[in-house]
Amino acid sequence: MSTIHSHSDVMVKAHLLKIGLELFPVYGDEQRGWSVEATDLYPQTPPSFRYGSIDEIFFALVNLNLCPEGRA
Repeated sequence: MSTIHSHSDVMVKAHLLKIGLELFPVYGDEQRGWSVEATDLYPQTPPSFRYGSIDEIFFALVNLNLCPEGRA
């Protein structure tokens, strides 16, 4: 499932990643990178705020989901 978010001229695709029983919205593509925040993909936001691949953001979300709250 994917949706489109718009801010001025910027179109950002949203995808859902399922980790365990939870669904996480992630935004981006292979060209611009990936983030859990759509605003991280706007041109004025530094690329360092993004994950380089869908695998990287998936790995980060798995780690956050497996650790007790406040320990990730």
